Amino acid sequence: MESRVAEAETINTATKRRLFGFYPGARWNYAAMIALAFVAIVVAAVQSYRSIDRELTEAVFSKNAALVELATVTLSEKLDRLVDIGVSLADRVRFRQLIGEGKWVEASHILARVRTEFPFVDRITLNDTKGTLRADIPVVPEAMGRNFSDRDWYKGVSREWKPYVSNVYRRLVGPVLNVFGVVVPIRNDDGKVLGTLLLQIRLDTLFEWTRNVNIGEQGHLYVVDRTGRVAFHPRLPLQGDFIELSAVPAVRLALAGRKGVEVTAAPGASEEIVKAYEPVRKYGWAVVAEQPARTAFATRNQQLNQLLLAYSLTGLFCILAAYLTSRIVIERRRGEEDRRMKAELERLVAERTAQLEASNKELEGFSYSVSHDLRAPLRAVDGFSRILEEDYAGKLDDEARRLLGVIRDSSRKMGELVDDLLEFSRLGRRSLSIAAIDMKRVVEEALGELQGSSEEPPRLVLGALPPGRGDATLLKVVWTNLLGNAIKFSGKCEQPVIEVSGHENGAENVYCVKDNGAGFDMRYYDKLFGVFQRLHSTEEFEGTGVGLAIVQRVVSRHGGRVWAEGKLNEGAAFYFTLPKRDRG
Repeated sequence: MESRVAEAETINTATKRRLFGFYPGARWNYAAMIALAFVAIVVAAVQSYRSIDRELTEAVFSKNAALVELATVTLSEKLDRLVDIGVSLADRVRFRQLIGEGKWVEASHILARVRTEFPFVDRITLNDTKGTLRADIPVVPEAMGRNFSDRDWYKGVSREWKPYVSNVYRRLVGPVLNVFGVVVPIRNDDGKVLGTLLLQIRLDTLFEWTRNVNIGEQGHLYVVDRTGRVAFHPRLPLQGDFIELSAVPAVRLALAGRKGVEVTAAPGASEEIVKAYEPVRKYGWAVVAEQPARTAFATRNQQLNQLLLAYSLTGLFCILAAYLTSRIVIERRRGEEDRRMKAELERLVAERTAQLEASNKELEGFSYSVSHDLRAPLRAVDGFSRILEEDYAGKLDDEARRLLGVIRDSSRKMGELVDDLLEFSRLGRRSLSIAAIDMKRVVEEALGELQGSSEEPPRLVLGALPPGRGDATLLKVVWTNLLGNAIKFSGKCEQPVIEVSGHENGAENVYCVKDNGAGFDMRYYDKLFGVFQRLHSTEEFEGTGVGLAIVQRVVSRHGGRVWAEGKLNEGAAFYFTLPKRDRG
């Protein structure tokens, strides 16, 4: 057989030499083809990478732009509502009549519950057409009669006598706060302007909803008025000195009526910021969203890295495919040489298959011989030895009788070895009959058989055992071997104790047989489950050394594990596991 393999290798080597000798330029030609293919793959990958990079970047920009647009629409709707509230209050019939009669304070009483119904309204003032304060809620005496014609809110409403939302300003009366005003004209039935109604809105109450706009990790959204003053910013104080952001490019573009998304460097830092901005066109304000570029593009960068990895693997695969293709082309050019090589290999495979089949038949014949041919001589040896011992005992001296006893004992042990070997061999060929098993009942049956043959059975501690799934007959063999070993190796103890326990462990059940007997040295653990491997002499303990090998084979066929722990003269514990479900 070895000569056939060597012959095949020689043929293969000679073929390769003839092939490359016959086509001296083939390797260079195919190397050039592979290089061109690699360049084409790289170019296509680069173009695809750039295209996907643009798409992912645009997706990030679109998301931020959509969020800002949503916030802008929401803000515009809230300002519209404020204007509607002001117009509705100023249009009350009795209210307008009192204003027309100059009864400003009486008119203000009609608005007494407005601040309760609309908590975001902090203060209400009634002013004449010249901007002089005539009544207010709550009442601030020092403000009465004061003229506010220089205020933005007055200039805005008096320009065309239409509702107006002012810029952010600092209130000078009452508690000094930064507010903005919603002011509407008060008209009589003829449309003549009688004065103005001003609703002062606190910044922190109206814009609290912007905190809930999810810009993304470390992102935030803020609002500015027409001049670029901060109306709301989650990271900046809203009271005290005004904070103007009109110099920020995104704010400047939004106040100019433009919307968009851009990546800019953060002021005083090397980190880049993604900024989305959009104007609130109806009122001249603007909304801006900011997020660090590293977090905004985190998902994009992760996907691009995965894409690079995929491209790299694809490139390697293509190179390998190109190489294999070139090899196929070269191999095809061999023609007759290739066919002869194939025929030779098929012949060698056929010979190898025939040898394997013959080996299997020899193994089956060996099993048959063991089960029949070896048993007969063993029975003959034992039988004739027994005849000699019984019929000719008077003619034999003590030494002869002792030798006959040794012969009979050895033949008995040989018979046990043959039986155990056959049992071990049959386990590998027997099909499993899987079913649910009451493991406690199986243990009790095995113990009943073992204790029936024991003169002084050890004390047994039988714990709870989880039910299992498997071949009940084979698993009974496992328990019989483990319990038999425990009884045997604890038999020399004054008070032998055997503990049987089990528990669930995830997807498997664990079972244990523990004794306080002779134990074993863990240095020789690797021999424990081998066939005919023994850690104790036959003079100390009987046995053939096949029991634990049978245990391991049965448990392995069920998809489980077997292991042991022990200490010399201090007992041993043997464990095995069974899957809770059948292996599919």
